[in-house]
Amino acid sequence: MSKQHAHLMSLVGKMIPPLSQKLHKGQAGRIGVLGGSGDYSGAPFFSSMGALRFGADLAHVICEPTAGAVIKTYAPDLIVHNVLDPKRSKEDIRADLKSIMERLHVLVIGPGLGRDDHMQSCARMAFELARSYDQMSVVVDADGLWLVQNDPSVVLDWPGVPRIILTPNLMEFKRLCQAMQVDEAVPTEELCPRLARALQNVTIVQKGASDIISNGLPIPQELLADASQKTESLINDTQGGLKRVGGQGDILSGSTGVLMAWGSEWVRGSYEHVGMPAPKNKDIRDNIPLLAAYAASTFNRTVSKRGWEQKKRSMVTHDLVELVGPVYQELFAEYEGGEGRGKL
Repeated sequence: MSKQHAHLMSLVGKMIPPLSQKLHKGQAGRIGVLGGSGDYSGAPFFSSMGALRFGADLAHVICEPTAGAVIKTYAPDLIVHNVLDPKRSKEDIRADLKSIMERLHVLVIGPGLGRDDHMQSCARMAFELARSYDQMSVVVDADGLWLVQNDPSVVLDWPGVPRIILTPNLMEFKRLCQAMQVDEAVPTEELCPRLARALQNVTIVQKGASDIISNGLPIPQELLADASQKTESLINDTQGGLKRVGGQGDILSGSTGVLMAWGSEWVRGSYEHVGMPAPKNKDIRDNIPLLAAYAASTFNRTVSKRGWEQKKRSMVTHDLVELVGPVYQELFAEYEGGEGRGKL
């Protein structure tokens, strides 16, 4: 473990709420996943169940009725809202979305969303509503990124510090660069910051052999183990597994959502009554998306590695869902109830 990795993980550890009887249901994360079209029911399940297994209190799936009927058979733990019915008016769908989203800390947009006009317009509504809530964060993956590529305005002009994390794979990242006219003829490590700046400093997890994480701004010294270091990116080369299966990115989006919820609630002071005062350091408060993205990247790469070690070529994403809890314990349990959380 490098000194830089250990430093970042220790900062992440400070935003994990303790298991306490003083916390009521919902304070440790209310996560929504907007996706689940007629063709895709697995992706929103993996994202929302991954969030629950990671430590969220509640997980909502907002989807089409055909997908919702299937998802309900996967797990009774999930709260499934079949409101994205193409037969309903946009006004009725928007009203239901507003009612659901008012309960959430974080909305994950994209798992199983599909690219048809109806589902893409529902995602656009969700972005518009999320922008109007002061404290809501958004994680964007899969076909949510298709919407961003075709209509970047959904993530632009966000009030204050952008509370948005994009998690593109190789091809999704390439299409975003092309859409934003980011010159790809530069060193790989420069691309992610350039794209983040083009999108007004959203946080991007550029997935690859090593994950590159950036919001396009200089990484503040508080996040660097070596204060003399100058960089615009965090590089995560935690070893992953050797097999890529559909659905691993959905588990990443779910865990990212939980970490964003925890970090945002910590900054708001929601955990002061359980010994976690809000951080005073502005660099920490403004960079919760970077910390959440780095920790989720570490988690996802590690859970993939553990799945590969157990299953080798037969590994599927359902195997990884069962490993979310053990890998969480491996990476984060040492920080629960740790000292010094309020000293930042």
